[in-house]
This record gives sequence, C-alpha cells and structure tokens, in this order.
Amino acid sequence: MVGLKLNDTGERVKYLQELLTFAGFPPGAIDGVYGARTADAVLDCRRSEGSNATSGNSITGAAAKQILTAFVRRVPR
Repeated sequence: MVGLKLNDTGERVKYLQELLTFAGFPPGAIDGVYGARTADAVLDCRRSEGSNATSGNSITGAAAKQILTAFVRRVPR
C-alpha cells in the first residue's frame, strides 16, 4: 500500500479501498482506481486517527499505519 498515489490503478488500490471500506471510510466503488473519492476517504481515515494531513493523495508509511490502525479498531473481537 505504501507508495500508492492519486491516479494509480490496480489490485493494490483495490486492497486499499477494501481496507478503507471495512474501516468505515468507503471510497465509493472498489474499482482499483485511486481517484478523488479514494483520496478523500484516505484523508478522512487519517484525520480520524489524529493526523494533521491536508491531503489524501498519497500513501506514506505514516498514512499506511493510520489506515491499518483504523481497520483493526473495527475488526470484531
């Protein structure tokens, strides 16, 4: 997931979109396209984890950690 950015496509983007959806931040369609709605979902998810990020246009290590943390919080125990 690290290294993904706006306009990327493919299975890695689908994985990101699935994580966001299950974490409660649906990016719209799970279509493998990192578009504006996926970027918005990334930003919303990161902010929910306390980030001061201003854009969801790319996935850094910090972003990946925040997304995975949000996902884990939603997994039933």
